[in-house]
Amino acid sequence: MAQPALRLEPEPEDATSVPPSRMLLRVPGDTPEAADTFWLRQVYRGDRLPQLTLRAVLLGSAVGVVTCATNLYAGLKVGLQFGVAVTAVLLAQMTHGLLRRLSPGLGGAPLSPLEACCSQAVASAAGYATGGALVSVQGAYLITQGHHPPGWTLLAWTFLLSALGVLFAVPLKRQLVDREQLPFATGTAAAVTVHALNGTGAEAAARLRALGLGGLVAGVITAGREALGRIPAAWPLPGSLGGVPLEKLGFALETSLLPVGAGALLGLRTTASMLLGAGVFHGLVAPRLISAGHISAEGGVGALLTWGLWPGAAALTTASLLRFALQGRTLARALRGWGAARNRPPHPVDALQVPRGWLLAGMAVLTPATVAVAHVGFGIPVLHATLAVGLSFILCLMACRVTGETDATPVGPLGQVTQLTYGVLLPRNVEANLVTAGITVNAASSAADLLSDLKTGHLLGAHPRRQFLAQLLGTAVGALAVVPLFYLLVPDRSALGGERFPAPAAFTTASVAEVLASGLEGLSPAIRAAVAWAALAAAVLTLAEHLLPERLRRWAPSPLGVGLACLLPASTSMGLFIGGLAMAVTQRVRPASVEGRVLPLSAGLIAGEGLVGVVIAALGSVW
Repeated sequence: MAQPALRLEPEPEDATSVPPSRMLLRVPGDTPEAADTFWLRQVYRGDRLPQLTLRAVLLGSAVGVVTCATNLYAGLKVGLQFGVAVTAVLLAQMTHGLLRRLSPGLGGAPLSPLEACCSQAVASAAGYATGGALVSVQGAYLITQGHHPPGWTLLAWTFLLSALGVLFAVPLKRQLVDREQLPFATGTAAAVTVHALNGTGAEAAARLRALGLGGLVAGVITAGREALGRIPAAWPLPGSLGGVPLEKLGFALETSLLPVGAGALLGLRTTASMLLGAGVFHGLVAPRLISAGHISAEGGVGALLTWGLWPGAAALTTASLLRFALQGRTLARALRGWGAARNRPPHPVDALQVPRGWLLAGMAVLTPATVAVAHVGFGIPVLHATLAVGLSFILCLMACRVTGETDATPVGPLGQVTQLTYGVLLPRNVEANLVTAGITVNAASSAADLLSDLKTGHLLGAHPRRQFLAQLLGTAVGALAVVPLFYLLVPDRSALGGERFPAPAAFTTASVAEVLASGLEGLSPAIRAAVAWAALAAAVLTLAEHLLPERLRRWAPSPLGVGLACLLPASTSMGLFIGGLAMAVTQRVRPASVEGRVLPLSAGLIAGEGLVGVVIAALGSVW
């Protein structure tokens, strides 16, 4: 998920120079050509500062292993992916600062701003190498097929699709980042962070302390809970609803701080919607289901989540697809902009971009390799696999445009569009439905991530071609790290669906594939009624988001938040709401501390628990 957009004012349009202590948030220029000229003369520093150095790549790779591990852990736990750009910058700076203290000779001089940008690009690419596909599509594959694909298949699959997304983004960079200068708020936040860390020491030190404090507290609590058994997983709430104890319905205060950190990044509206959804499903619907005999009270939270999968998936799918349809104008702008960019005369800045020959050579290698792995590893017909790659490029246009404008990559709806397409082309084939959706999810998320990184580099004056190479290196590092971690955390089907890893994204994707394969006839009448009501409610809320005026829209519940609450324990939704509420209170009481302290602290809570949780799982597999 994206971090909150910055509230910073751009430089005046008549700026003629960029003082070293300041950074432009928008390159001035009456025409795209004038903006390119200004950027090349006043902002670009790729020939004056080191960027793609060995230490930057190694540092980014080390941080990337951490970010991909924590994102995988968080995705399995709460079903969400978090932008790692700002966290990667802070971790890289903290790691290098510690190295310089322990071994000044090995640490060398401080990182240049462009080396920090390069490390962030490698780490961010590695952190997004999962692309949402491992926690959603591959998790769904395990749920429906009952086994993992071979290791070589999943490793090649993850790398090829991530690299393919990187290549897809190349022809979009000049239009979306340079010409239109879309916000890409996470990329802008990363650039501001790099600039601040290379400026006065007070602000940089505060950010690093907040990140370290969050990671330390979350890590200690996680170790005490999962390794030592000294801390309970949750404290149940007293009382009952409809004659059912609240503990049986999942209402409790979790000791996990990951949902609290995640809620702070998601914001109050989404987390309040999740609390509302938990109240409706776990508090009102669940007691009725238990009294009617549809669910056994002895089944606990697991039985509730199994039943709630269907209305939750219906709400998420309906909201995602309807939102996708309502964004038709955005897709049209993306297609028009890409076509216009191809017809413009060349500019000296074009010499710094990724050469067209690199793009064509990469596509010539990666496309048949992807089709081959899909055919050999998963049994997808060659023609259908090729069509999926082509469809992914079209959907990447949408993903990158939406990410640039809203800072949220719609990988969920894009994957579901592919699932619906192949539900028609290859009916009753669950495996093909999931594999083709994986192509879209991984490629789209990687493409959007690259453009966010390129936005960071554009603001800092980095060399675009070197950033592209750093991104490719990051996808390789991420694939090599995250696939073994996925097998470690999820050794078999039984690891998914419990309180530790509810994996809502995996179960949602699996349910869509199963419905497309067998239809709703196999579901009980009660579940079919719940699916219909959930889809209707999600459609109404989505239309309200789109049609209401801005002053009323923020009060409308988020359909995605309400739907996701059906797939998570009520205790997790409560933790997310606590984080969202804390962020909202901080923004009102002490707004100046949000960027410098609260956001790094929240990122530290996610990273600390995720990293320690992965280490505990690794040690548990050895002893």
